[in-house]
Amino acid sequence: MDTTDRPDGTTLALDPDPAPAFRAELARHIHAFHSRTVPYEARRFGLVLRDADARLLAGMTGLVSWGWLFVEAVWVDDAQRGRGTGRRLMNAAEAHARAQGCHSAWLDTFQAEGFYRALGYERFGALDDYPGGQSRAFLRKRLG
Repeated sequence: MDTTDRPDGTTLALDPDPAPAFRAELARHIHAFHSRTVPYEARRFGLVLRDADARLLAGMTGLVSWGWLFVEAVWVDDAQRGRGTGRRLMNAAEAHARAQGCHSAWLDTFQAEGFYRALGYERFGALDDYPGGQSRAFLRKRLG
């Protein structure tokens, strides 16, 4: 990695653990760049399922942007799997996205493609060996 000072005064350095503040600053610059041609529009949201003791049983985070729902992360506790909890999360996320004007949803997964296909998602791409020996599937679904 080039960490030496350059004649123009710039320095390129590797940060093995970038701080949230740097990531937020970088995102602001990227969004400002995109806004020159396409107005930036994004709203994050989460769904949380907790038991009576406030223990997390399941949750999901998503991003509504440019008429699409991006399903960022979904997790269901082992004891809740097979009981409709994941379907309940996804139905609520899709309903929220539709209410926000979304026409479609997309996500990527390497372990739960069958689950999402059962919910009507279709594969539109894949990365082989990501992670090694697996295939990361990219899936989408029309919400309308």
